Amino acid sequence: MPELPDVQTYKRYVDATSLHQQIQTVTVRNRRILKGISASKLKSKLQRRCFQSTTRYGKYLFVKTNNNYWLALHFGMTGFLKYFKNGGKSGPHDRLIIAFENGYNLAYVCQRLLGALRLVTSIDNFISDIRLGPDALNVDFERFKKILQESRGAIKSTLMNQKRLAGIGNIYSDEILFQSNVHPETISNKLNHEQIRKIYHNMVKVLIKAIERQADPNKLPNSYLLPHRQKKKSCPRCNGILKTTKVIGRTAYFCPNCQT
Repeated sequence: MPELPDVQTYKRYVDATSLHQQIQTVTVRNRRILKGISASKLKSKLQRRCFQSTTRYGKYLFVKTNNNYWLALHFGMTGFLKYFKNGGKSGPHDRLIIAFENGYNLAYVCQRLLGALRLVTSIDNFISDIRLGPDALNVDFERFKKILQESRGAIKSTLMNQKRLAGIGNIYSDEILFQSNVHPETISNKLNHEQIRKIYHNMVKVLIKAIERQADPNKLPNSYLLPHRQKKKSCPRCNGILKTTKVIGRTAYFCPNCQT
């Protein structure tokens, strides 16, 4: 599932390709991706407009139009964006295609239809309505500490809970905990001050590093867990065999020697 680094990469992609160009047509190929808005209303609000700016919060990308609406995109398990020239190949999973007057198109691709598109007038109100926690790259240490101290769940599940902290999913929670030498099943409110500070520091470090590497786990340093995150692979730190466990139904990879 796309996580904060992926969505930040999509934000930069839209910034580089799709701003300040008049929208000619909007084609909705599958209405299941639309939430709270009809295809006809979406078209009427976007056509003959242009995108002015973007912002990201957690796993959501918001694209502002010049009529003061925000197109809110969530990418589900398999979503991403594709910019291509007229005459270029349109794929079977292109669920929304925005055609610009410059002859290019921006497609929202979502194979499993688990993503969502909305049109909102206020990002703050939307975040409040769906009860998202603070963004993982903007939360300060004291609030982060409070979030962990108020949680009785496993630290991995706390990091992944979007209502507590927005942006982290299964992949990057594993890396953050590996860098912090903390077992994924450790109870959040049992962590001491130094452990919490270490997790906070590594959360910021890992997310920034992932963004720098275009959210490609295989491009992370070899000392990171993610390039080795497979069954029977060796820990890059101690060379022991990586193990897995289930936390709230998700598979967590960890090193039993380094993470206790």
